[in-house]
This record gives sequence, C-alpha cells and structure tokens, in this order.
Amino acid sequence: MSIRLRGQWPARTAMLAGLAFMIWGETAHKGAAGLHGANLRISVALAVSSAAWLGWAVLGPRGHSPALRAAIAATGLAGSVLLVLHPQPAVYWFTFWACVDAATVFPRREGVALAGGCCGVLVTGYALGRGDALATFAAVTFVAYLVGRNRRLHVDRAEHARLLAEQTRQAGEERARAAVLAERGRIARELHDVLGHSLSALALRLEAADAVLELTGDREEARRHVGRARALARAGQEEAIAAVRTLREGEVELQEMINGLVAAFRQDTGASVRCDLTGTARPLPAESALAVYRAVQEVTNAGKHAPGADVEVRVDYTSDELAVEVTNGPGRVPAATAPGGGYGLTAMRERVRLVGGTVTSGSTEAGWRVRARIGL
Repeated sequence: MSIRLRGQWPARTAMLAGLAFMIWGETAHKGAAGLHGANLRISVALAVSSAAWLGWAVLGPRGHSPALRAAIAATGLAGSVLLVLHPQPAVYWFTFWACVDAATVFPRREGVALAGGCCGVLVTGYALGRGDALATFAAVTFVAYLVGRNRRLHVDRAEHARLLAEQTRQAGEERARAAVLAERGRIARELHDVLGHSLSALALRLEAADAVLELTGDREEARRHVGRARALARAGQEEAIAAVRTLREGEVELQEMINGLVAAFRQDTGASVRCDLTGTARPLPAESALAVYRAVQEVTNAGKHAPGADVEVRVDYTSDELAVEVTNGPGRVPAATAPGGGYGLTAMRERVRLVGGTVTSGSTEAGWRVRARIGL
C-alpha cells in the first residue's frame, strides 16, 4: 500500500499539533494518566487513541483505503472509551473529528455505524454514572456526524459540477469538430462540383479540337475549340472563386447566379435557353442558393447528352417555397463522349436534401426534366 505524501503535509502538521495538545491536556490533570489502577486504563486508552490518530495522519489524512478507515474508526472508538474513563474536553477531539471524517469519506453504512458506536459508548458511560458531561459529548458526536455529512454533500456537489463542466466542455469540442467536418464536406462538395463541371466541358472542347484536326485538318475550327476551352478554364477559375465567396457570405442573390449560368451556357452551345421567373426573388442562405444553383447546372448535362437541345429554366418563388425546374428537348446533333464524373443526380439530391429540399427527375415526351424544391 502506497502512502500519499504530496499535498498532505499541512493537514498532517495540524493533526500532529492537535495530538500534542490533547496529550498535554490529558496528562496535565492530576489523577489522569498513570500506571496503576484506573490511571492505567486511562493511559492505555490514551495510548490507543493517540496511536490510531498518528496512523490516521500518516496514512491519510485524506483517502478511502481500508487501513485509513480502520485508523479513523479506532481513533473514534478509543477516544470515546477514554472519555468514559476520564471525561475531559481536551481529549474529545479524538471522537469528534473521527465522526466528522467518517461521515465525509466512509460509505454511509460504515459512517453511521461508527458514529452510532461512539454515541453508544458515551451514553453507556453516562448511564453508569461516569459524568453528566458524557450526555453532552454524545449529543455533540451526533452533530459531528451531521457536519461531516454536510461537508460530503458540498464535496459531491462540487464533483458533480466539475463532471458536468467537463461533459459540457467535451460536448462543445465534439460540436466544434462536427462543425469543422461539416464545413470541410461543404467545401469539398463545392470543389468537386466546380472542377467536375468545368473539367468536363473543357475535355469536350479539347476532344472536339482533336477530332477536327484529325478528320478535317481545319486549324481555324480547332483554334476556336481551343479558345473556348481556354475560356472555360477561366470561367471555372472564376466559378471556384465565386463558390468560396458564396460560402463565406450569409446570403446571396440566386437569380444573378442563374442568369450568369444561363448566359454562359447559351454562349457555349448556341442553343436556345429561356429563363422564366415568377414570384418575388429574394436573397437565400448560401447553402440553399448553392444547392439550387447546382440543380440549375443540369443544363450542362443537356449540353453533354442532348447537344443543341432547347432548354427552359423556370424559377418560382412562393411565400414558403422555391421551386426550380430545368427542362430540355431532344438533341439536334450526336452527343460526344464525355469523361465520367461531374455533378450527378445522386449528388444533386444529396445536396438539396441537406438544406431540407427535394429533387425529382425523369424523362418527358421530348426530353428530360429536373425539378428541385426548397422551403423558404
């Protein structure tokens, strides 16, 4: 068994000083401690109380080990016997502090047993006529136990408050980590969408340039495709910057983003694009606006899978909902083979669902339709 040394010396010093005071107070009385008759019994009780007190100071004075609890119990019971043999206030502190600490550190049943045992010894002595002061000592012993219980309650409350504060701190750290992960995921989605869209269109232009050079050797046509690829690269860079800016801002104007997207698509494909707005447009939270923007970007899929198709974009604002619908007709020229990736319907549904919306898609008589709805 290890003896805890650090942080205990002030309490040990106080206990040793108290022991010296009690021994002096007891031995200073005439007819108290001695080696014959009743004096010998007093001396034995004083020696046992002092040894138990000393063991208490050495083993603790704070702790919950069985040896320490035994030393405290021996101090209280031997001190009570000493009071019965020689009822002097100077030695009552053996019993008093033993009951206080028993109520503080013992299991409740053991603490009650020790306090009850000490009171029983003192009441028995009073009943045997050993002195009226023993009744007072018994009452104060009961009070000592209550003092210890009150101190334990304060310690338990402090420990509970500490544990609660620790749990709150850990919960705060978990929330902070979750927020960081969510932000990382959101940025990753934006980068994926920007790069997927831009690189897919860029690959189509470069493939077209390569095909023109291989099949017809028309350098001017190839240069036009390369120039458009360069413009797409710049647009992708600008879109990435805009996405980051949008993530940092609280609200954005969705209609401006859609108009820019439709204009770029019309310039890139030469297809007919109609964009209709009903209701009153208003700023949206960045996450919701980006979700709708990516849904509208389905017009890019119309350019890849149905080249030359007419496209219609409808944006409808109501009091509690925003509905966006993108419809394309049949393609007018054969579709080029595009590399995989980009913003698929599955990712679109996931993004819109994260902001509390829904996405539906399916074929029409003449083409394809995607519809997204988000609550306002």
